[in-house]
Amino acid sequence: MLMKLAVLSYSHHGRGIGRMGCDLGHEIVGVMDENKNARTQLEKEFSCLGFDTAGACLDAVRPDVALITGKHIEIPSHIQACVDRRIPYLVDKPFADCAARLRPVAEASEKHGVFSTLTLPNRASKIVAVVKKMVADGSLGKLVLYNSRLNNGPPTRYDPTPSAWHNIPSISGGGSWATEGAHGIDTYLQFVGERQVTVVGAIISNAMYGREIEDSAVGMLRSDDGVTGIIESGYTFPSEGGRSGDHFFRFIGSKASVFAFYGKKGEPLIEINTSSGTEFEEDLGHGERMRNVINEGLSAIQEGRVPETNILDAVRILEIQDAVYDHARLNPLTNGPYPMGAAAARP
Repeated sequence: MLMKLAVLSYSHHGRGIGRMGCDLGHEIVGVMDENKNARTQLEKEFSCLGFDTAGACLDAVRPDVALITGKHIEIPSHIQACVDRRIPYLVDKPFADCAARLRPVAEASEKHGVFSTLTLPNRASKIVAVVKKMVADGSLGKLVLYNSRLNNGPPTRYDPTPSAWHNIPSISGGGSWATEGAHGIDTYLQFVGERQVTVVGAIISNAMYGREIEDSAVGMLRSDDGVTGIIESGYTFPSEGGRSGDHFFRFIGSKASVFAFYGKKGEPLIEINTSSGTEFEEDLGHGERMRNVINEGLSAIQEGRVPETNILDAVRILEIQDAVYDHARLNPLTNGPYPMGAAAARP
């Protein structure tokens, strides 16, 4: 069934997410971005009306669903506009620059029963499905270590685009960790569940480019039942090359281990190591994962199903993201080495 969608706003993924919505058979009936040039790009892309505020867009076009992206410090206000009008929404990471900014609107969203779900493509990956199955049937044993790396191209890729504000920490909250850290954190939380998680180590570094945002970051986590998480994000992959980045997973269990990496031709591979030997299979590409996650969210709205994620999951992700930043910023040895800009002021 065709649904009417609104895109709020251009951001880094807004146009792409909107395009996927169209490819899935839905219609973009309105777009929003406060920046005129970005808004014009969206209007041309989707041949629809554009608006400079979320509220004006939602009131004018009355969509069935809002696709929310945008500046990290502004996404919560887009969500609030949906909550006020009881419009279901899908929201792209990083959801906000900090948990404190997102928490009030997330709680309001849940209080009023407004449908929400998160566009986190790891959840549609084969490796996550493989590891979940191995946990369920006991073949992985006890998960003891989770490691992920999401390392994309340099921050200069944002500079000539409407997403240049990603490199302004007072808007984005930081660099690679603020923009990409949510993916690795979310996958870790999928497997530790509701257990208490503590940050035991962290580094944010701008050693490669010397800009006021970090170009690489590492967060070390530990659940209260002993599952270690080592999550890395970066902007240090070469700007020219056959791939967009360096993306890696490692799940270590007491009986088996599962890795994800790229083959020689850039194909995403899964390596499963058990006492019986080693097996390989190919994973889905990022685009297909993202498409599947968006389709799942839209289908859940149409079918009246409870989604796999909701906006409170985003708050928990941001709480851990914030704790890694706080840990790293306490010590000059884990923050720098060049001067870094101040993050957005927390509410």
